[in-house]
Amino acid sequence: MKSFLNRYSIIILIISLLSINLITAQEEGSLTIQSSESIKNIIAKKKAHNKNTTKVKGYRIQIFFGSEQGAYKAREEFKSLFPEVYLKVENFPPDWKVRVGNYKTRLEADRALVEIKEAYLGAIVLPELIDVKKG
Repeated sequence: MKSFLNRYSIIILIISLLSINLITAQEEGSLTIQSSESIKNIIAKKKAHNKNTTKVKGYRIQIFFGSEQGAYKAREEFKSLFPEVYLKVENFPPDWKVRVGNYKTRLEADRALVEIKEAYLGAIVLPELIDVKKG
């Protein structure tokens, strides 16, 4: 009985090794993608449209909402703490808002918010049209 099991085990082992070798032996090939002229035209139109686009949907962080004096004070404080971050002051009568950043995704804005909240506890992320970086 043991010799039968031994032979059986050896046969299974050999078959397994051969099948693994067959599975992993693949040839390299080439891939050719063909597209129609209409698809190429659509892509060209989209590229031309994107070149003229200056604003896209994104996010900014609002660090202040209130009086004009408070807005300009918040602007100066923020500039000293985060000199590299985009900042804008807006007037929505009778209130003023200070919003910062040009974040393409909510995740990107939330990551920046963690750092900004250390200085501005009331900071919140808001959806807004943001400026497109031309490069």
